Amino acid sequence: MKLIILGLLLVLVVLALMVYIKRRRVSKAATIVRNSGETIVDEAMGFVAEQMRSQGFVLVTKRGTSVADVWGQAVVGFNYKIKLNDQGNFRDVGDRIDYWLTQYCQRKDLMEDQEPMLRVSDLWANKNILEVDVVYLINEQTKNYLKDLSKL
Repeated sequence: MKLIILGLLLVLVVLALMVYIKRRRVSKAATIVRNSGETIVDEAMGFVAEQMRSQGFVLVTKRGTSVADVWGQAVVGFNYKIKLNDQGNFRDVGDRIDYWLTQYCQRKDLMEDQEPMLRVSDLWANKNILEVDVVYLINEQTKNYLKDLSKL
């Protein structure tokens, strides 16, 4: 009887170790994808900032803040802050950012099925700062995240 219990405990320990190792690998892979995506999105938002500077918009954050902490590790999306000259129609600003992201994607061959892989997923105004979330549609989790947001 003791031998059976010991065997079951050993099996449980091995299974727990396997689950831990698997999760660790997935987490590491997600971090690698997110870090490479961050570089691409940061460069794209730098391009967008250059285009929009003449319209009085200033990118406050040069490097995005990952939204993965909120939406899941595998989501490749980043938050940026843009100083607004007024609280006017900031949705138009989102459309302009999407336009410039599309231009950037075309130049950098970041298109999939003739659609840009970089998109504005969310935006909101906080006083005179426009918060913009930009996603890099590199994996299914990020694509599903964008679909889920569009349902809201």
